[in-house]
Amino acid sequence: MQIEFTSRIQRANINNTGIIYIPKEKRIFFNIGGRVQVQLFPNLWFFAKIINRPRLGIYVPKKIVEDYKLVNTELKIQMKKIEGFYALVAFDGRIYLPYEIVEKELLHQNDIVSIKAIENDKVIQEKYVKIYTTIRPKRKRKEFICYIDKIFSGKTLLFQVEKLSPVPRNGKINPVIAGFLRDMHYAFIDKDSVIIFKGNKVPAIIDTNLKYSDLAFYLGAYFADGTKKGNSWAICASTFEQARYYLKMHKFLIKDSRPEFTISYTNIYNIEEGKLKKDLAEIWQKEVGIKVNKFRIRKPAGKLISKWNKYGTLVIREHRQILLDFYNALLRSLIKEIFLKKNKKLAIDFLCGVMEGDGCAPAKKRGHISIATNKNDVHILKNILDVASIKSKIVRDNPNKYNLRIGALEILKNLHFLKDKIFILYPKRRGSLFERLKTVATATFLIENRQSNNLVKSWLKDSGFCDKNYRITERGLNVSNVILKEIQKVEVK
Repeated sequence: MQIEFTSRIQRANINNTGIIYIPKEKRIFFNIGGRVQVQLFPNLWFFAKIINRPRLGIYVPKKIVEDYKLVNTELKIQMKKIEGFYALVAFDGRIYLPYEIVEKELLHQNDIVSIKAIENDKVIQEKYVKIYTTIRPKRKRKEFICYIDKIFSGKTLLFQVEKLSPVPRNGKINPVIAGFLRDMHYAFIDKDSVIIFKGNKVPAIIDTNLKYSDLAFYLGAYFADGTKKGNSWAICASTFEQARYYLKMHKFLIKDSRPEFTISYTNIYNIEEGKLKKDLAEIWQKEVGIKVNKFRIRKPAGKLISKWNKYGTLVIREHRQILLDFYNALLRSLIKEIFLKKNKKLAIDFLCGVMEGDGCAPAKKRGHISIATNKNDVHILKNILDVASIKSKIVRDNPNKYNLRIGALEILKNLHFLKDKIFILYPKRRGSLFERLKTVATATFLIENRQSNNLVKSWLKDSGFCDKNYRITERGLNVSNVILKEIQKVEVK
């Protein structure tokens, strides 16, 4: 509500600060300490606080009084109550919070608030910030501050602040993230979102409605192809399918995700760089719906052609170290869950995710899988394979380079668990795997009913793929149908 009246501006003190007294009939609309927006001319307005000296009024800033020579000038005043408080934004984006706001919201250091910056009755910024305390030498008392963007420095704006709670509406914090949050300053924004702060790191908004079953495959892929150290979070995608899925999952986990994209490409055909960048940008835009502005074009340096990606590798990156903390915490929590609960499904989903990045079917005539890893991770993966009841062999190539080899018989034995996720985002590798599986003696027996030696037949019987008379069982038919179906997909392409 806007109140209008005519009043004379008087000198309030020797410093030339002005004062406007509110007429008696208008005082019912205002309270001592209330904050108002005051307009003196069409383009001249300022914020003020209602004072009682000795009757209700407002101070007029010294600069305005002197610039416009307002002492003893009678003006038509327009005054409007405001919700919130006004403050000058310092050069570093700092805002000092009035004590009445601190008391009203029961604010303490490290509390998190929602703050709106308002100009000309429009919200020009809304963000979540942490409360800090400081002591200004002149005032010698604790001051409460927060920070908004520096682009507003030098402006006096209207602000509205609301304290956020570290307790969700239902009172229960999801155990998947409970341990991680203990090391953070955090507050719930809504039912399924929480904002996290840690030291000077840029904050992030994360999803709280998380289940291990929804994350295991993605975190396996991150375990293989994501960054675990450094100043930024990143994950690499070698196919369009991987890129679409990784982006979808990252946006699910990080509510305020803002990734940037880089294409890493080995130019084995020596294509002109300008044309190459244009073509790569267009194909990734078409297939994944992203805009790529950065490229790392490399000359071939002894790389195998078989490992070359026709459209390069997409690096999805965010320069927020707090995301590394979050992803690493999720990884530790998931792996602990797999080991403690001996959860076979989680183990298999995680391993299938790992294979998206580090798995391959290297032999042309044997359908085994190899997972490339290092000395720090090899035993973690071996133990997860054991939880999944998948036999594997550790192969050491050099002091830091290891491979985990999973034989064709183990793959066939566990195909009913693996078939829906193994290399599902890497069609070329999936096709290669099933092409090679069909040449294995056990598979030819199931697919073509081709006779085999007693050792193979005995394994098929013990694994439930055929009965005691070596007739193929329903389980054996299911495996042969999966292999045939996948082979047909490859042939169609």
